[in-house]
Amino acid sequence: MFASAICDTSEARIIGPSNTMSHDPALLKSLAPFAGLDGPALETLARVSVVRQHDDGEILMLEGDDDAPALFVLAGAVRVYRTNLEGREQTLIVLRPGEGLNLPAAFADAPLAPCSACALGPTRVLTIALADLREAVRRWPGIALALLRHLSNRLQHLTGLTYDLSLLSVRARLARFLLAQSREPEEPPIRWTHAQIAARIGTVRVVVSRALSALADEGLIRLNRQRIEITDPDALEQLAEE
Repeated sequence: MFASAICDTSEARIIGPSNTMSHDPALLKSLAPFAGLDGPALETLARVSVVRQHDDGEILMLEGDDDAPALFVLAGAVRVYRTNLEGREQTLIVLRPGEGLNLPAAFADAPLAPCSACALGPTRVLTIALADLREAVRRWPGIALALLRHLSNRLQHLTGLTYDLSLLSVRARLARFLLAQSREPEEPPIRWTHAQIAARIGTVRVVVSRALSALADEGLIRLNRQRIEITDPDALEQLAEE
């Protein structure tokens, strides 16, 4: 269910990926925010979109960047996170194919990237410069409605994350994480270290290791060499609400 692949931002390099202009409305149509668009609106976005290939661990954007584009995942996965002054990270979300990032910056007074992002495994993304996205929205109101729907869904996710971090115990957050990952599609696989799980649920690696061992001792999960198997999903569901 889980294994290990590290996105170590302390050692990652920002590499200039090979870029190709998209010019393919079908690629835009495959993205969740634009699935309902067609015709000239899609063609406008396609003309200003760029497809980029990124390697595992490669940084796509850094928090505070003032020139980061809007980004949409075509293949692979992207980890979105924030970092405090001590270097501790909080993973906000892992984006799967079809999902977008850095869209609010196109319309904010200060167009700064609100978070950092790195590739989890080989990843292909489509990017649109913020100025181009704003112009497309000005010309085609349907794009604005599509983005508003996508941002509303993202707000619901962040509201849930705030609840989890503020009001649930570490054990409950870990149970929710395990259940959520067990329901993820097999492709692309994401291999999690204890440190990455800790960054996802708002704690530290040693706490995750202890909590996993405790869940195994209680018979809720089984720990193998590179896998976590849920053996009592009902009990884990109950724990997730505590």
